[in-house]
Amino acid sequence: MYWEIALGLLIVIQTISIVLTKINANNLPEKAVGVFYQYLFCFGLAILFFLAKNETKINSVVLLTAIGAIGFVNAFGTYSQWKAFDINMSKTVLFFPLMDIVSIGLAIFFLGEINLWNAQMTLGIILCFLAIWLFRSSKNISRRKEILNRKWLFFTLSAIVIFGIAAFLVKVSSFTVPSEIFLLGWYGGALLASVPLLALEKQRSIKVPKRLLFSLFLLAATTVGALFALYLTFQLKGPISLVLPLRGVFITIIPVVIGWTIFKERKELSKKEILAFLCGIIGVLLILLR
Repeated sequence: MYWEIALGLLIVIQTISIVLTKINANNLPEKAVGVFYQYLFCFGLAILFFLAKNETKINSVVLLTAIGAIGFVNAFGTYSQWKAFDINMSKTVLFFPLMDIVSIGLAIFFLGEINLWNAQMTLGIILCFLAIWLFRSSKNISRRKEILNRKWLFFTLSAIVIFGIAAFLVKVSSFTVPSEIFLLGWYGGALLASVPLLALEKQRSIKVPKRLLFSLFLLAATTVGALFALYLTFQLKGPISLVLPLRGVFITIIPVVIGWTIFKERKELSKKEILAFLCGIIGVLLILLR
């Protein structure tokens, strides 16, 4: 298989996963409970995948623990994503390409890939942060929306930083770690992280309506599928400088359009926020098409 095919699968699966996250975040007030079930199903699927690869043996507890630690931290990014999506999906995904800046910065520092940075990317980053400032500094808004803007900014930036670091570590791990072991460790750690998240929200019950269980399972399936596709893309020698930008274009623009049309998020925007979107879209394109 060519890495371009794996990348195409990644884009389709991750776009579906983003939409399912929005649906579940809107329908489930207890976000930590949703994250718990998401990773419970993910871990179950990872076990099945590991058992299907019956020729593979876990011969390094240290390796599995290290991968689990990455998955543990990544779960807090997922929780932040749920919270940000509940407020506004289209605004949140607009800034997802900033994850690539985190990943590329780490690649430059640890892998010496200084060629990944250029002036166009710098201009794109400036426009993205200008857009964030415009969203954050909107005047003549209600107190409720001001509070929501603050929460949205916090959770969006948290998700960007955590996911950016995680994407870089996926790239590094793909050099040597079999995918079935990686998925098992990653989602084992993420499931463990969902427990303190339940405590953070002071959840005493993890019951959810039965109608949401299937939706959460679908979310888990696309979550595992997207991570596996990303991992496979890197294993097939997909260069990080091409994979992340191409993925970013599609998982940004398509969900923005979906958020504006299907979820009617455009109605909530002020004129300044529409300007912020324009700045953000231009900045994103400069970053992704560098």
